[in-house]
Amino acid sequence: MTHVMTDKPQSTVHIRVNYADVDRMGLLHHSVYLKYLERTREEFIRRRNGAYAAMEDAGMLIVVVEANLKYKRPARFDDVLAITLELYEVGAASLRIAYEVRRVGEDDPIATATTRHALVSREGRALRLTEEIRALLARDEVVSRHGELG
Repeated sequence: MTHVMTDKPQSTVHIRVNYADVDRMGLLHHSVYLKYLERTREEFIRRRNGAYAAMEDAGMLIVVVEANLKYKRPARFDDVLAITLELYEVGAASLRIAYEVRRVGEDDPIATATTRHALVSREGRALRLTEEIRALLARDEVVSRHGELG
C-alpha cells in the first residue's frame, strides 16, 4: 500500500501506545502490532454498520491464515499511531488486507503489514463470502468514531 488514496475500501484508526504494550527498552513490543491490526479490522467493520459478533452469531468466523509485518522504525510509549487499513482483495472465501502504521503527524510509515483471512464455520469448514458480507466490506464508512482508541 502506498500513501495515496485508492478506490479500495480503507479505514484509519488512531491508537495510543499504552505503557503495558512496551518492552524494557520502552519500545512497542513487536507482538502488539498484531493486536493493533486486529483492532483496526474490528473498527473497519464497525464503521460500516457491521459487527463481528453478528457474523459470529450467524456462524461465520473470519480467521487470520497469514500475517506479514515489516518493522521500519520503533514506536514508543504514548505515541499516537495512525493505522490505515486497505482491503485490497476479496476472493470467493478469503480477504487480503494491507496496513500502514504511522505516528500521527508523520508521513513515513514505521511499519507495514499484510494479512490474509479465510471465512470458516464454527467447525472450521471453509465458507464462501456471502453477498451480504461483500456489500458490507465494499460499503463506505457510515459510522465515524472520533478520537483515538486507547
